[in-house]
Amino acid sequence: MSRQGMSVVSVVGFGLLAVVLCSPALWAGSPAQEVILESNSTWDFVEEHVWTGPAIIWIDGVRYEGEIFYRGEGKMNWNGWHGTEYHDYHFPDLGWLYVSGIAKTYFAFVTPEHRWHRYSSHVKITGGTGAFAEAHGVFQLVGYTDWLLPPYYLPPEAFAFTGGTGMIVGIEVE
Repeated sequence: MSRQGMSVVSVVGFGLLAVVLCSPALWAGSPAQEVILESNSTWDFVEEHVWTGPAIIWIDGVRYEGEIFYRGEGKMNWNGWHGTEYHDYHFPDLGWLYVSGIAKTYFAFVTPEHRWHRYSSHVKITGGTGAFAEAHGVFQLVGYTDWLLPPYYLPPEAFAFTGGTGMIVGIEVE
C-alpha cells in the first residue's frame, strides 16, 4: 500500500475511534431496567376471579410497596386452568402499572379439601400512570395458588403468590 493510502486509512481509523470514544450514546447501557415484581393475594369469593393483596416492585434495588388487583378469564380442564389475565398494580410512590397476558395453572396437588396449583404467565405492560406512563416491557411470572375448600374450611380460603422478573423501558423513577 502506498504512503498516501496508509495516511487515508490512519485518518479514517482515528476518526472512527474518536466518534466511538466521544459519543456516550454509542457506549451507554441499554435504557431497559430489570425489575422484580412480587405479590401475595387472596381470592375474593364474592366477586369471582378477583385476587387482591400487597405487591412489591424492585427497581434498581429500591423496594416500592403497593397493591395488586388481579382478574382472569379462561377455561378449566382436568389438570389445570389457562386463559387471559389482567394485573393492575398500584404503587403510591410511582403510579399505576397495568399488565396483561396469558397464564396457566397446573393442578399439582388435589384432595377434596385442599388444592395446590403451580402458576406461570407471560405478560406485557399495557398501560400506566406516573412513573409508568411511558413504560413498556414484559414479565415472566411464576407462583402458586393454595385453596382450602368446604366442607372442611368454612368459609373457603384461597391464597396466591406470584413473582418474577421483567424488563421495563421508559420508566421514570426519581
